[in-house]
Amino acid sequence: MSDRHKMASQKATVPKVEKELWLENRLGLHARPAAKITALAQQFDAVITLEKENGYRAGATDLLAILALDCPQGTRLVLKATGPQAREAATAMASLFARKFGET
Repeated sequence: MSDRHKMASQKATVPKVEKELWLENRLGLHARPAAKITALAQQFDAVITLEKENGYRAGATDLLAILALDCPQGTRLVLKATGPQAREAATAMASLFARKFGET
């Protein structure tokens, strides 16, 4: 098998996951939840992005980019994860959002 064929084969098997997330906590996406997102994202071998309906997106490990999304309560985000641990990362991130980041 040629190197080019191996690379194409590897790309085809890289897990990709997309999940819809809703910000339900009262204060929306402020510094504390953003820090929890970045800390969680760094635990996985995956590239994770959060995308807002207006097309703005932020890498889940970039605290300032997440804050710049400007997400109040009720905002819908689409999480996109790619990499060996994409599924695990997406599940953990969805759980963090569902728990409202430990806030009310």
